[in-house]
Amino acid sequence: MAQLTGKWSYRSFRTKAEDTSTQIVVPWAPPGELVASTDASGKITGTLTFAHGWVALTINGMITPAVEIENLPEGIVATGEGLSAVYNIQGFFIDDDHIVGTVVGVRNDLGEQPDGTSGPFALFKISP
Repeated sequence: MAQLTGKWSYRSFRTKAEDTSTQIVVPWAPPGELVASTDASGKITGTLTFAHGWVALTINGMITPAVEIENLPEGIVATGEGLSAVYNIQGFFIDDDHIVGTVVGVRNDLGEQPDGTSGPFALFKISP
């Protein structure tokens, strides 16, 4: 089973409100660091802290199994919560040290984007 354990670098992006340039997405949150652990059952717990420590989200979730018939690798499904904000996070392992996926701002986005805003994210492992 894949593990979301150790320190990971986090970046997220969102679509632009206006289509005024060639950019499809723009940075959403500042760079962050996720410190997480995964237990034997696949339960994930951790803290995602953004640059300069301005906010930390509590992360809870599960490792999801690979689904060969749908060509899906192992992944994660998690929720991030903090300061009344709630985010849904779903991603897939690309090797053991990279995860890519989508984050959705469910409620009270800290960047003041509307509920339901979504975009891609990437995690890469920086230490065990």
